[in-house]
Amino acid sequence: MKINRDILNLKPSATLLINEKVKELRKEGNQITHFGFGQSPFPIHYSIVEELKKNATNNHYLPVNGLFELRNQVSKFLSQNQGIQRDSALIFIGPGSKELLYQSILIFEGEFLIPKGSWVSYIPQIKSKGGTYSILETKLENDFKLSSQSLEAYLKQSNHKEHVLVLNSPNNPTGAVYTHKEYELLAEVCRKYQVIVLSDEIYSQLNFNDDFSPSISKYYPEATIVFGGLSKVFSAGGYRLGFMSLPKELNQLSIVYRSLFSETFSCVSSPVQFAAVKAYEYADKLKEYVSISSAILHGISSYVFSELLKNNIDCTNPEGAFYMMIGFDQFKTQIQSLGINTSKELAHFMLENYQVALLPGSDFGFETTEFFFRLAFVDFNGEKVMNAYRDMAIIDESFIKENCLSIYSGVQQLIKFTNELS
Repeated sequence: MKINRDILNLKPSATLLINEKVKELRKEGNQITHFGFGQSPFPIHYSIVEELKKNATNNHYLPVNGLFELRNQVSKFLSQNQGIQRDSALIFIGPGSKELLYQSILIFEGEFLIPKGSWVSYIPQIKSKGGTYSILETKLENDFKLSSQSLEAYLKQSNHKEHVLVLNSPNNPTGAVYTHKEYELLAEVCRKYQVIVLSDEIYSQLNFNDDFSPSISKYYPEATIVFGGLSKVFSAGGYRLGFMSLPKELNQLSIVYRSLFSETFSCVSSPVQFAAVKAYEYADKLKEYVSISSAILHGISSYVFSELLKNNIDCTNPEGAFYMMIGFDQFKTQIQSLGINTSKELAHFMLENYQVALLPGSDFGFETTEFFFRLAFVDFNGEKVMNAYRDMAIIDESFIKENCLSIYSGVQQLIKFTNELS
């Protein structure tokens, strides 16, 4: 039997594989710190759950584009809570932003541009259609954010006529957030070279300094497609509902998307779409809930960042989401003396010898020989931590020890590893 070679060469998702491995080890009685999987640890807000229950008997196929009330509510949400003006007629509902990004990758031709330090699934999705891509260089000093200079330098020498840039902020895997100025400069370059931008804003409200994160669509609205969903901000990954919004200038793509959706997933689960209406109404109590979640993630990230930095471990400084990239390149000689030459080998070594699960940077666009890893700081009981935070509103080392013991233990193990290398 012949199988599409582009599909055959794909690996299972690195994030899902590490999650299964850790579950297996824990079942065997091993105490593992799970820095490898990025799922919101907080419970879904009761208002969303109640709305799901209320609509559990709804078994109707909904419109391919999505429930009208939901598209209308997402349009209002984007306007009021992300500063993005998009017509509800140009908003589409799909089974997660991951699927909507994939469908967009299927639709567009040209070369895809992926900044070094990008989500694990972008490149495999491009590979699955036999697409062309390039990884654009970024630097640790700038938390691996793409600069306008790097983008223009690449586009100047590119032989491709059409380009699609995939941006993600707050960023998975670095936790970095692009500033308004950075986006303004990137927008100038994109406009000059007529680049299509797929802007993955799934973590927008999980911002440590503001209510939401800047969007490049503010500076480059005419060719930016914005993606979002329930999974991160609303802690509802298992609901599998995302949205995308087209600018009016790309209105002609509506029929293309609708046709592709109708021949693939048809529509998203009816009860989930009705529950999503409640989420995107973003009532005051729900907004406060998201704000508390963000404050907790900020406090935990600050602790992890400061502890690792004190011990000479490189790391990005998160400003949103629930990740950071950490690096051991300054210990490269000592690590290589152990017979370890790739980040994947070191990830296995850390899991077996220090009971810490990390994802190798090679899954995020880094060279295999760069000892960088994604650390997801969400290995804790979200409900317990939220209750403790409401009582104390201070996240220090004693709070981490008492309420996030796995995080504390994992950080100590990373420090122990570097100390034993020295």
